[in-house]
This record gives sequence, structure tokens and C-alpha cells, in this order.
Amino acid sequence: MSTWLSGWTRCHASYLPPPILNEKLVDNETKALIAEGLFIHPNPKDFIHYGQGSVNVYKTKNQYVIFLNKDFKVGPGPAFHVFLSDAKNIKTNAAFKDSKKYDLGMLKSFQGSQVYSIPNHVNLSEIRSVVIWCVSFSQLITSAELQKTTL
Repeated sequence: MSTWLSGWTRCHASYLPPPILNEKLVDNETKALIAEGLFIHPNPKDFIHYGQGSVNVYKTKNQYVIFLNKDFKVGPGPAFHVFLSDAKNIKTNAAFKDSKKYDLGMLKSFQGSQVYSIPNHVNLSEIRSVVIWCVSFSQLITSAELQKTTL
């Protein structure tokens, strides 16, 4: 490898996307589907900020979890976080900013199945959406309105 390419690789390694994930739920036998939703492309004119795929909320033996399914995908960017929100139909930055929200942490990958634990203090009866938000630029990436199955 040339010196230039070696130096470029070291400098820009942090910009490479994380690998596609394939996390699975533990406690397969004891999980109950609580809600489900589909991620949307909130602004079709914006080709950079988009999302697609499905999300489920499960109650496992000891807790509730968000499960981004295998078909989940977002455009790449810095500091994407997974949030729960009490608002429905989130299509703008303002709609998200005006909502009550809970940060579940940094998005693990731009694509593939991922599991996020929901803290016990979150009242799930108030949660209406799962949102992917860019913390660095205060930018909505995608949201999924949840359809409750049981609670």
C-alpha cells in the first residue's frame, strides 16, 4: 500500500460505515409483540436523509425492547440516535423537537437488525413513534409510527 493511501486510510477510518448488523432477540419463546411500525422517508425531496424497513416493540421476560428488523436501512451520517417519541406522524424537525422523547442511544449500524432496551421509567402507553435523529446536526432522518397490538 502506498504511503499516501495508508495515511488516508488511517485518517478517514472513522468515516467508514459500521458493518451491517444481524442482532437477534434473546428469549424468543417468551417475547410478546406489543407494537409495530414502518420507517418512512419524511421528505422525499431530500435524498440524503431517509429510512426504510420495519420496527417491532417486544415485551420479553424482564423488559421491553425495540427491534429494528433485518430490512432496516438509513442513509449514512454522523451521530444517529434511536429515540422514542410521544408524537405521531413525525415528518419534520419541528414535530420531533416539540415532542416528549427518550434517547435509547447511538444507532449501531445504518443497516440490519438491531436491539435496543427500553428503560423501565419509560411509560410505553405514551409512546407513538420510533425516530432516528442526527444529534450532530439536529436533523430528522426517519420515523416509524407505532401501531399497538397489545399493552
